[in-house]
Amino acid sequence: MAKDFRLMKELGLTTWRGSLAWGDYEPAQGQYDFKWLRQFVELAAQHGMSLRPYIGYTAPWAAGGGTDKEAWNDPPARLQDWSNFVSRLTGALSGQKNILSYEIYNEENVRQWWDGTAEQYNQVLQKGAEAIRSSDRTKPVIFGGMVYPDADWVKAACDEYGSGDSFHILPFHAYPETWTEKHIVLENYLDQGYPNHFQGTFIPWADQYCGRKPIWINEAGFANTPGKSEPDQANWWARAFATFLASPRVEHLGIYQIKERKQSETVIGGGENYYLGISRPDRTRKMAFFTIKRLIGLLDVGNLTVADRELKVEVTGGKKVELYSHLFVRPDGSQVLFVWDKKGEPTLRLHPRPGSAVVEYALDGSPLPFRSYNGKTLERVKLTPGLVRIFEIKAAGKS
Repeated sequence: MAKDFRLMKELGLTTWRGSLAWGDYEPAQGQYDFKWLRQFVELAAQHGMSLRPYIGYTAPWAAGGGTDKEAWNDPPARLQDWSNFVSRLTGALSGQKNILSYEIYNEENVRQWWDGTAEQYNQVLQKGAEAIRSSDRTKPVIFGGMVYPDADWVKAACDEYGSGDSFHILPFHAYPETWTEKHIVLENYLDQGYPNHFQGTFIPWADQYCGRKPIWINEAGFANTPGKSEPDQANWWARAFATFLASPRVEHLGIYQIKERKQSETVIGGGENYYLGISRPDRTRKMAFFTIKRLIGLLDVGNLTVADRELKVEVTGGKKVELYSHLFVRPDGSQVLFVWDKKGEPTLRLHPRPGSAVVEYALDGSPLPFRSYNGKTLERVKLTPGLVRIFEIKAAGKS
């Protein structure tokens, strides 16, 4: 874990998210063992890391029995057992300042990860929230990150079962092009990837039924399985940062995961899980590691202004086919511009806000010279099909 924390710090990240599995800390009813967990939390603090754990994965002895032979994804048979565990866990960690929040279960809106109903999940959410508040009222409660922005599940949680007051943050996950149908790609994942899509249904229902909550993507990733290269993964991450952070209401982007799984390890959910890491099992860095490191440095700087409507894009040569562009303004006035065409190779003239100089960055994070800039316009920006170009436009008066 110390090695992983050092990798995260190298990226510029200081917050970890991961599971605290019930069966690990209460292997038999009433037998609690938090010694290792306290060591883990203290180790994180030594490395300057904050923690956002999710509590879940039912202990086998507590499982209520679902429709399959597994136990970890069953609802608990007795809610009091669950409440007792959460109270003891959060009480044991109540003095740890680097724990920022607690999340209740994970990906509960898909049967593979929660072998119960929406009503059963909401009972667990409400009881868990009550137990957390009884131990440490300062810690926000996070709704279990959904597999996708599931408007129906959110409506059931907050409208039918009244869980809106039980949590503070509403997250979902994003793995387009790894675990989605072919017509659902990164660029349409939020807009039209699902029948009840993000802007048209998910946000209005979440606000109406749950009360307006911060909305996070607290897991996202792309598996460079055989046939998909490390540059493909790096390029996906550049598209993901631009697309998701430009979306209204998305306030947070979680990167899954810091390193690949070993082929000898058992995983749940398919072979793609072996290739999601941005470093290899021995922690050597993949190209995406350097892409993400650069983008964190450019974009994790406080409140960003999404200025897509201000950006003017002209095609001066070639033909655009599926063109995307996003412009972000940092608090210091500098700008970060992303542009790509999924299928075409046009040459563009780009008009962002005025600036003083432009630096382009390759997918591996390295700076590239870009001189076709006069303080107002980027000229002769030639696109290669599918490949993102990334520009930093220094604020006027800065170089």
